[in-house]
Amino acid sequence: MRTSKGSLLTSRVRASRFGRLVLDATLEQIYRKARKTYSGATTAELDRLFDEPLPEGGRDPALVLDECRRKVFRHSMHMSHPRIFGLFNPAPLPIAAFAELPVAFLNQSVDAWKAGPAATHLEMRLIRWMNDLIGFGPEAFGVFTSGGGVANAIALKLARDRATGTRARRSGLPGNLVGRLRVYASEQSHFSIARSLDLLGLGEEALVRIEVDSRMKMRVDHLAGAIARDRRRGLVPMAVVATAGTTNTGNLDPLQSIAAVARTHRLHFHVDAAYGGALLFSNRYASRLDGLELSDSVTIDPHKWLFQPFSLGGLFVRDGRRLRRSFKIEPGYLKKDLEAQADRLDFYHYSLEGSREFRGLKFWFSLKTLGRRGLGRLVDATMDVTRHLEDEVRRRDCFEPFHAPVECASFCFRYLPRWARRLPAAGRSSRAALTRLNRVQVRIQQEVERRGFAWFPTIVIGRTVHFRFGIFNYVTRNEDVDAVLTHIRRTASSLGL
Repeated sequence: MRTSKGSLLTSRVRASRFGRLVLDATLEQIYRKARKTYSGATTAELDRLFDEPLPEGGRDPALVLDECRRKVFRHSMHMSHPRIFGLFNPAPLPIAAFAELPVAFLNQSVDAWKAGPAATHLEMRLIRWMNDLIGFGPEAFGVFTSGGGVANAIALKLARDRATGTRARRSGLPGNLVGRLRVYASEQSHFSIARSLDLLGLGEEALVRIEVDSRMKMRVDHLAGAIARDRRRGLVPMAVVATAGTTNTGNLDPLQSIAAVARTHRLHFHVDAAYGGALLFSNRYASRLDGLELSDSVTIDPHKWLFQPFSLGGLFVRDGRRLRRSFKIEPGYLKKDLEAQADRLDFYHYSLEGSREFRGLKFWFSLKTLGRRGLGRLVDATMDVTRHLEDEVRRRDCFEPFHAPVECASFCFRYLPRWARRLPAAGRSSRAALTRLNRVQVRIQQEVERRGFAWFPTIVIGRTVHFRFGIFNYVTRNEDVDAVLTHIRRTASSLGL
């Protein structure tokens, strides 16, 4: 097909023809049996590829699509590849990805009801479903966000307003609270917690990092001690943040015990379940989130382990009235008394965001098509593959697993060269051995990435470098895990490690 230069595709026939070209090109990219996870192009090569002046005139859209295939499709991470194990963006469900097409064409802005009426009510229903799964009551509400970082920031603003009163919205922190408010989270909490405190004007030093135990879970005794100690020093505890699914190891803090501490001290209790919240849908592991219903607010990102395309995060709160009090604003052009129905809900009253896309439609499509149990089966299938990975690592003497239990679809381990296998465990912890072993992990990961056979990151836990495998693709099977473990060993051998 050829269309005129700079065509706006305003004709249905032309738009349909071009749309089919785009669809076919996209599906070819996604469903072709890709040998490599990434093309291997360097940053310098990509800079050169996109180095061109601003176009002054238009081109045939079909030619632009051809250029997109050569430059963008070819050099993107192949997220549907079964041997990608590191990133939290999964192979998206086709039903969810296809839902992005009407979202773009309908172009609803789900900030004000009159800019997206049906979208508003659909997202309200999705929020109700999520609150029901969490165990919140009829007063609960929430909002869909771009991701967990924004959701966590909204939650901590709720906590700030609870501690300071809403006068802080008008005049900032009262002088007697400047530098004194404190938030408590484990040393494995997500970086967005500290960043949120920066954005709220409290400063990153307001975050008190609580030690984790050998299972990578927050030590509740240390939490209680830190709160009591800070109160004696004249500081003002504001909130406790538990993590349900840490970024590094996928472990879950003891929610019920932490909730009891927060309740004793009358603190806002937030759970960052951006990752682990997917267990709510599991047919076998949902009980791991017992205590989630005791929180005041919960972050869950369906674009992580629920196989949705970016971006789709969410904050769900026990008391929707508090959320509204923290964010309500009434600009002149959106005044309620100018509208036919003054009780219409506007999401900008509940969020940091104003204009935003219709995020909920893809999740609605997924739930209506698969149901809670269907999504849960996919979560459980990734857990099965994770268990297989753990079993294989423990079975092979060339690998050493990290000691934390597997609670989500994450598992960490490292490769042991022959010289390291001959050492006792204590010997591998010496400074010299640890430095040498850390270099081994980095060299292997970089070589595997360069070859493109698989992709996974290296992370540092304590002073030790590990591979972190996350099974976030529902297309990954046991044989993919086996192939990558064998590839790691062969790569080490080829590097002389």
